[in-house]
Amino acid sequence: MTLHVNAEPAYILHKRPYRETSQILEVFSRNHGRLSLMSRGSRGPRSRTCALLQPFRPLLLSWYGRGEMPNLRSVDVADASLPELTGKALLSAMYLNELLTIFLHRSDVHEVLFTQYHETLYVLQHAPALEVVLRYFEKNMLQQLGFGLNLDHDADSGEPVRPDFDYAYHVEHGPVQCQPDQHRQQPVLSGSSLLAFKADVLESPRSIAEAKKLMRYVINHYLGSRKLKSRELFRSPHKNAG
Repeated sequence: MTLHVNAEPAYILHKRPYRETSQILEVFSRNHGRLSLMSRGSRGPRSRTCALLQPFRPLLLSWYGRGEMPNLRSVDVADASLPELTGKALLSAMYLNELLTIFLHRSDVHEVLFTQYHETLYVLQHAPALEVVLRYFEKNMLQQLGFGLNLDHDADSGEPVRPDFDYAYHVEHGPVQCQPDQHRQQPVLSGSSLLAFKADVLESPRSIAEAKKLMRYVINHYLGSRKLKSRELFRSPHKNAG
């Protein structure tokens, strides 16, 4: 049975050339999850859609076909202004796209995450602290994908996290009280940083730095041997955001 989808809200996460005038689009859609679309002729000199098929632009895509790579039929701009992303904000958005491309399973629908991604792109335009925006998105993404973080209870004792204690964070387990001078492979965070991250109120330089250390550790765990290309860009003059 041939599938027909009309005017589906979607974003392009990545695209790559195919033959002389076509391209393959990696798409994150609101109601169909992540999928690949064949866009025939859209790189040709007479294409009217080439300029529209850009990452970070809210689109309405229509497609048809069978199998794992349907054909793009039409593209329209969604009724929303294009987020103005430059410099570090653009690099941050590229980082989000790479995370979603790797972590999202094909055809798994994540409407809440789609909305969070959409909103985050617009927050990045004028965010005074890009690192904080990225930390919240990373945390929420893992939550939506079933890898939510325990940030408010000691994973061994079950006691609530205390702001004046230090905790080593164990992936897929949670924070465990420790001495700050102990040598550990796990990241060590203050209880106050854990609770601030839980409540989405990262404000102090220490809590921001510790949340970044935590999320780098957790995401690396799930990445395994894979490397994020966008992280290399942050090591250029635009570093410190990702």
